Amino acid sequence: MTSPSRGGHPAADSSSRPGIGLIALIALVISSSIGSGVFALSADISRAAAPGPALIAWLITGAGFMGLATTLGRLSVEKPGLNGIVAYAREGFGPFVGFICGWGYWLSTWIGVVAFSVMFISALGYFLPVFSGGLSPLSLALNSVITWSVIWLVNRGVERASAVNAIVMVCKLVPIFVFIATMVAVFRSETFTLDIWGANADTSSGEAALEGTGGQIIDCLMVMMWVFVGMEGATVLGHRARRKADVSRATVLGTTALVILYIAASILPYGFLPRAELMAVGTPSMAFIFQEAVGPWGGAFIVGGLIVSIFGAWLSYLMLASETLSEMARTGLMPRMFAGHNTWGAPTSCLIATGVVIQILSVVTLFSAEAYRFAYSLCTAAIVVSWSLAAAYQVKLAWPRRREGQLGPLVIAAFTCAFLVTSVLISGARLLMLCCIAYVPGFFFYLRARRERGAVAGIATWERALAAGVTAAAASAIVLLAIGGISL
Repeated sequence: MTSPSRGGHPAADSSSRPGIGLIALIALVISSSIGSGVFALSADISRAAAPGPALIAWLITGAGFMGLATTLGRLSVEKPGLNGIVAYAREGFGPFVGFICGWGYWLSTWIGVVAFSVMFISALGYFLPVFSGGLSPLSLALNSVITWSVIWLVNRGVERASAVNAIVMVCKLVPIFVFIATMVAVFRSETFTLDIWGANADTSSGEAALEGTGGQIIDCLMVMMWVFVGMEGATVLGHRARRKADVSRATVLGTTALVILYIAASILPYGFLPRAELMAVGTPSMAFIFQEAVGPWGGAFIVGGLIVSIFGAWLSYLMLASETLSEMARTGLMPRMFAGHNTWGAPTSCLIATGVVIQILSVVTLFSAEAYRFAYSLCTAAIVVSWSLAAAYQVKLAWPRRREGQLGPLVIAAFTCAFLVTSVLISGARLLMLCCIAYVPGFFFYLRARRERGAVAGIATWERALAAGVTAAAASAIVLLAIGGISL
């Protein structure tokens, strides 16, 4: 897609240029992030922390992701010729690091689809008892049909799919807003402060004993980070934006809205039900909490919104996954076979490849004791690598300007890097090792891409060492899986 003309009639070009507009980009940020996670937040967080530590964890996480949104927005303005976080990593640290970033991002998006499919079955089980027993071959078959149907839709054109996504965003937000408004109405301060720091857990009533405040905060991080996966969606599809400046606006505005929604949806229920009861509600927890507040119709209302929400996230993630592979092929990080587009401008081969790996992991989840948590944790661990590399590129750009007094971008990007790396290391190091297993096949695609462009000899020694290190971590993860050191 060509850039708007800088001469003649720029205003006319900007307004008439086809592509994704500001509202659709904001919808992409919000819809990509609000999939299934927000509907399960209350129970997931109450299992990890009392309201006080949970609030502190949200302040830390919210600050970290506002830093990431600001960093990505600044990069889209400073480097308008680069399209998304993969391009930032490639430009800043070379093609192999660009591949690491892109492959990790692709992994996270299609793993996220698998997480949505698991929650989708839980939602259907609310209405249809045949799906209430968890994952089964029947549910796998249904999820396969939906996945390939969404792939068909995206294959008919990404801009068209983005317009559908904007409509879906409105439909999914309504039940969330209604839930939050109801939780404000039924909020009781005495319930909220009953054991605000988690020091007096009543184990006889089923309430789990908690660690100290620091341990509770750490236990919250992975689930809190999971619900922000997708906030970089406007950056990834920035080359399809009608105006490049809209990418920055959409990322910051969308992330701000997400922080507010998530804090309200997960913290307010502590003022309605004691923590022991929040932990014991069914999945998705928002439906059962709302049902407790307003009656039986409330559960059906929320679950209906969840189903719409999952469809929107399914759509967004498949768009992001296919666009990532396509962009990597265009820039020489993946073989040329992934670079082609059909008559609607959609990357068909990338969509098919993504569909195939989704099918494979879906089968694996049949053998997982906690399939949803496993899938979303793996998704989060994979994407943190990509987020961190993009933030590191902003640090590299901002570092020389520190002598001129321009410290703001450097401080924000450095804080974002520290937050992301520290969070994933203390809460998901073993998950990173599992991700390394999926990186190893990717190295063969990268080598093929480099051969196609006659650049194999240009692979540096440190890049080979990095690949060897990732392979060693993958081998260690396989051993730990075999001996039970890592559980699915």
